[in-house]
Amino acid sequence: MQVLGEHVDLTVVAQPCEPDGLMPPTGRNGYEYIEIKGKKFSGLVWQQGLNRILHSQPWDVMCFALNLRQVSRVALFLMDKRYRDRWVWWGHIFGQNSSRLLDSLRRLLLSSGVGCLTYSEEIAEEVRARYGANATSFNNTQVREDDFRVGQFCEHSEIRLLFVGRFQARKRLERLVDLAVRRSDVFIRLVGPGMDELRVPDNLFNSERMEIFPRTVGKDLNPHFDWADLVANPGHVGLMVMNTAQHGKGIVIDSDSLHAPEYWLAKEAEQPFIPFGDHSVVDRFVDEIKQHRKQLQDFGDRLQAIARQKYTIEAMVSTHFSKFEEIVNIKANDM
Repeated sequence: MQVLGEHVDLTVVAQPCEPDGLMPPTGRNGYEYIEIKGKKFSGLVWQQGLNRILHSQPWDVMCFALNLRQVSRVALFLMDKRYRDRWVWWGHIFGQNSSRLLDSLRRLLLSSGVGCLTYSEEIAEEVRARYGANATSFNNTQVREDDFRVGQFCEHSEIRLLFVGRFQARKRLERLVDLAVRRSDVFIRLVGPGMDELRVPDNLFNSERMEIFPRTVGKDLNPHFDWADLVANPGHVGLMVMNTAQHGKGIVIDSDSLHAPEYWLAKEAEQPFIPFGDHSVVDRFVDEIKQHRKQLQDFGDRLQAIARQKYTIEAMVSTHFSKFEEIVNIKANDM
């Protein structure tokens, strides 16, 4: 938001981070921030005061995350057609509920707005194919152009795997524990909050074949990525793909889990996707990269090359600005 605020007069409206378990940014510079509360009922949310904010000034562009549980923004869009020539739908777009009723509502919203900005090209393609809407991917990321580092690789006999993130059931981290129990040539580091909830045999700690570190951010992560041969995600993955590219490493991802949109970078960069629940496949993969270690650097080089090209904060800002400029120009020509 801060970088986008350098190019446009930006106002951000959001609910508090803490009730949803999110961490607020360290600063909110370069844009105006308005915090509103969300009143919840039966799984739906009404953002109190949103209508007042929309009427507070003649916005050139209004960009809203398309979340059908957020009924206030949907209701305001449907009730007041004056908004539609400046309203951009944004984000994941699709939820887990695939009912025809919700799909029809999604079609109405997307076809009536002036545009759509999505987290990934995969989502943009589906929006265009299903609804014929004007959808553009901004390739969601959290890495700036100056953040990329040269991947560090060193010679050793074992395979070193790294996971960075919060401990959650959907991450299936017990699969990495099973791998370390099975194979003495695999060393694993887990970095992030809540890792003490994971059951790990004492002998793995004693032999230092599994190490656990608390929440670590920024440059303090550099030694962990430099230590690793490969990042491993045995379950759900999201922005970790971008962080892996930042440090010049490759990533191996579970092929049977549902992932956040950011996994698309790994697909584009031809990173390995394997069924982490199948021990024989995982063991064959470990044997393969041990025998042909140059693959590890090839994974990292490909991932970082595509990330540098299309998955940076600067590229995200450029996509948003181009879309906003397009809308303003269309409105000006219609006057």
